[in-house]
Amino acid sequence: MNYKDKIRTLKTYLYQAEDNYRDSFKTDICLFFNDDFTVENPMLIFLKEFDNRSEIKEWVDLVTRQIVLKFDEEYEEIGNFIGEFIELKNIES
Repeated sequence: MNYKDKIRTLKTYLYQAEDNYRDSFKTDICLFFNDDFTVENPMLIFLKEFDNRSEIKEWVDLVTRQIVLKFDEEYEEIGNFIGEFIELKNIES
């Protein structure tokens, strides 16, 4: 799976119809990336660490699940919260 395919997978999954409350936060992830799903967007470089589509989808599901469970808009910004998951992925690599 090449880098463009990984970006396309992320974009497609984020744009899928919302099935539940958790999926509504996919929009926040799109906004975090400035809705820029191109190879020129340096914020997407973390996708290189994924090996397949299911890992990318699992990452999105993890982030949206954690937003529902732990995000507190009174004390933090959604962008910072999402950014922490990108940093964690980079540290794991």
